[in-house]
Amino acid sequence: MNLNINKLTTWIGLGTLGLITACGGNNNCPLKDFAPNEIIGTYQKIYNNEPLNAQAQRFAIYLDYSGSVKTAFKDANTQQFYQLFINSLKISTVDFFEVNNFSVDKIDNLEKSQLYKKVKDASKFKGDNAPLNKTVEQIVANNTEAVFITDGELWENGERDDPWAREEFEKWLKNGNKLEFFVTNHLDGGKQKHLFYICFVPKNTESAVASDFKFYLDNSVEAKNFQYSYFSFSNNTTKITKTDYQLKTGGLNENTFMDETVYINQPDYEFISLSSSWKDLFKYIANAYDKNGNPIKGGAPLLSRLGVDVSGLEFYDVNNLSVKVYNISDDFHKLKRIMEVKENTPTFWTDENGEIVLDENRQKTVICPGDWEGYNDKGELVMDTVFKTSKGLPVIEGLLTIDQDLLADFKSQKKGEVNLKLSQNFSGSMSESDYNLLRVDICLSGVTVNTSNINFQNFIWQGKQVKENRSMYNSILGALNAANPEGKVVYTYYINTLPYKN
Repeated sequence: MNLNINKLTTWIGLGTLGLITACGGNNNCPLKDFAPNEIIGTYQKIYNNEPLNAQAQRFAIYLDYSGSVKTAFKDANTQQFYQLFINSLKISTVDFFEVNNFSVDKIDNLEKSQLYKKVKDASKFKGDNAPLNKTVEQIVANNTEAVFITDGELWENGERDDPWAREEFEKWLKNGNKLEFFVTNHLDGGKQKHLFYICFVPKNTESAVASDFKFYLDNSVEAKNFQYSYFSFSNNTTKITKTDYQLKTGGLNENTFMDETVYINQPDYEFISLSSSWKDLFKYIANAYDKNGNPIKGGAPLLSRLGVDVSGLEFYDVNNLSVKVYNISDDFHKLKRIMEVKENTPTFWTDENGEIVLDENRQKTVICPGDWEGYNDKGELVMDTVFKTSKGLPVIEGLLTIDQDLLADFKSQKKGEVNLKLSQNFSGSMSESDYNLLRVDICLSGVTVNTSNINFQNFIWQGKQVKENRSMYNSILGALNAANPEGKVVYTYYINTLPYKN
């Protein structure tokens, strides 16, 4: 038996797929068919460049062993703060790296108890040089959670005052990761210096060491009297709140009809399957009246009660929010087919030893040929199953608008409520295919770096060969500008709809 079998495929809209297969008279060839609500989460992760299967990573500490850090640890407050950091660690072992002279050297299998001793070994601290720039490059390339303890002074035949960490900080922030700084002060030769605990926190990290340390400092009795500063840099720290959301309908207008059985409500997205026609949506929502029979200004909201808080973007000013609507039907269909092909693999007869049985023509004996589109007669995968979201998706201009009255104080309050309304003057076009799957993105708008933030001054210190060393300050400022989250998506609605003309 081979895979040259008559197959018939019937498509019924975007959401349903029936596949009728004749398997040599065998009717036991069920093929998995994915409905949109079953794989929208996978699409969201790919769209956001999130790992589909997150893997646990080891935590690493990098310690600057330049001579100036040795001076820093002679300060009692600085040394005790380091001990507080070690106490806060909820892990027994770490990957430890010595950043010394011209190299970054890993110390294997270092127990937590040994970390106290690292700053006591005076012989490790040598000269002014330490490859701080190479260390940051290594941390960013590894893309794992790490803390780099350093005074930030990079020496290469003299004191460098250039933004030596800007490009790596930029890469880190652009990928949606976070930089958290704990900063203590000390004197070195009568000059005011800082010791930085630079915490590299990858996005989607569930238990960040930096968070544990911050909690420890805020709640530990022994940390009560310590002087330190804390700062967080990210373009990805927006908070979403959903006030009075309904269990099965979220913030959807009550005058719509939807399939409550497939509704999905996640922290960063929703999936809604509407059975209301667009004709009715415009008639009863876009042109809605209040209880007194008066037209509602701008119409009633289609989606409402979504709160957006950008106060976590401490070093950015966010002026407003915007909405963008895309028809992702074709793009989503590609992912659907790929997942069905990968799910519906061929199966073959095997003998008692687990070997595939061959027929008289030396062909594999098939029980079920799997997905008709993905495999050849030998049961080999022939379809490209790597999916990437397409660029240049069809944009639907002017379909939805944000109620700006609710965002009047958004810039000053750093938070506001999103109400999405159907545009009463919509004149655009959408696909007239059987089904449409729309992606509605809520985005940051009018974003600038808040250079007047006084906390930036904590990243400037009195230099040895320069009056003020601004290398860390300019590294952070340059990275924030380059990683500006203008247009960044903070929340997404996926709306599965009937044809536009109905």
